[in-house]
This record gives sequence, structure tokens and C-alpha cells, in this order.
Amino acid sequence: MFYDNFTEGQICGIFTPWHFVAICVFFWAIAMAVYFSRSFNQKQMKKTLLIIAILVTIMEIIKIGIRTYKQPTNYDSYISLYFCSIFVVAIWLSLCKNKIFQNMGLAFITMGGIVAAICFVIYPSTSLPFYPIWHPASLHSLFYHWLMLYCGIMVLKTKFYVPNIKHFWNYFLLVTFCCILAEILNIQLGTNFMFMGYPFALDFLQGIFDFSPNLYAFLAYLTQSVVIFLGSFVLYKLAEYFIAKQTTRKEKQKSV
Repeated sequence: MFYDNFTEGQICGIFTPWHFVAICVFFWAIAMAVYFSRSFNQKQMKKTLLIIAILVTIMEIIKIGIRTYKQPTNYDSYISLYFCSIFVVAIWLSLCKNKIFQNMGLAFITMGGIVAAICFVIYPSTSLPFYPIWHPASLHSLFYHWLMLYCGIMVLKTKFYVPNIKHFWNYFLLVTFCCILAEILNIQLGTNFMFMGYPFALDFLQGIFDFSPNLYAFLAYLTQSVVIFLGSFVLYKLAEYFIAKQTTRKEKQKSV
């Protein structure tokens, strides 16, 4: 289970039959979990967030411990400083009594986490291209992002948090802090934290990086700290509008 050297035939890969199976199971499990959680109130949601916060923290500690032991000089493999890694911090922040920190965490979980989780399962560039589908690294990454998506959906569904454009700054400060720390470490250690060092497994960005590594790093920062939030917020407001419109239409039909 701790062996890492696999043949090409053993590795799952991206857009392969096993990857498509993983995608189907991932979204089927989300649909089932949301369905069975449909009656959750805000108090139950807070307890759920606490349980998931403890779970993902333990998962990350185990992952870091194993990878530190196996690859002590490969900082990229065990230092959790990527966009999706912020979820661990964000979920704890969401449980804070301080509204600034609470909104910071909840804004990331909803406006950042949902998009990140969906993008990962569709293009899991950090796990499936290197491991079989059954490997702990693959299962860990899929389950971690599944929890991220579940939290984001349920926080919105239970109205535990209602997105507000003013909370962009809470989100922005959290992601910007992580990006600044990541860039410092990237320069010092030659790492690729927050994917700002180089376009890892993202060939379509290679041209930008070849033209200017600094431009690539800035665009990576801008995408994670601004574009993802604003794009998610627009989609949220559109969904809210269409749901309200559909509800109004049903109420009119009942009254007739």
C-alpha cells in the first residue's frame, strides 16, 4: 500500500475507464449524501462541519507523516500549501465565533471549495496520473475533495452561510496570504506551492510560463484569489434567481 513505483498499465491515468468510474461514483455519492442530509438544520450542519474538520485534519496529518518519511526532500509532496489545502484551514475558521474569520472560512468553502472539488475530480492531476485507482493516495485525494464538495453544497443548502459580495475581501485575504507564503517558499525551495511555480500537468498554460514565469505566477494568483470567487458568486446568484423564479411559478400555478 506504500509502494509508489507502478507500470503504465497499473496507473489509473486521466480520462481512462477507471477515472470515469471514479467520477460517476463521486457524484452519485454526493447526490446520495445530500439527499439523506436534506433535513439538516443549521445546528446539525455546524456539528457536521466540526466532525469533517477533525476528519480532514487527521487525514492530512497521516498523509504528511507518511510522505515525510518516504520523501523527506520532496517538499511539494508533503507540505500542504495548495488551493485545495486551504480547505483544512477554512473549515476550522468557519467554526470560529469571530465573524471576520468565520466569513473567511465559509466564503472559501462555498465560493472556492465547490469549484475546486469539481475541477479536481474531472482533472485529478496530482494523483490519478501517478497511482492506481486503489492506491491510498488516489483514495485520499478523491475522498478529501468529496468532503470539500459536500461541505460547500450543504452549507449553502442549509443556509448556514449566505454568500455576500462583501465577503470577497475575507476570501481574498485568506488566499492572498497563502499565495504570498507559497511564492516565498517557491523561490527559496524551488517548489510549486499554490501551483505558482510552474504549470504542473497543465500543458495549456505552458506557453504563458515559457513567455514569462512571473506573468504565469501572477495569473495563477489572480485566478485563485479573484476569478474563482467572483465566478462562483455570479453562478450562485444566477442559480438563486432561477430557483426563486421557478418557486414563484409553482406558487402561481397552485393559486390558479
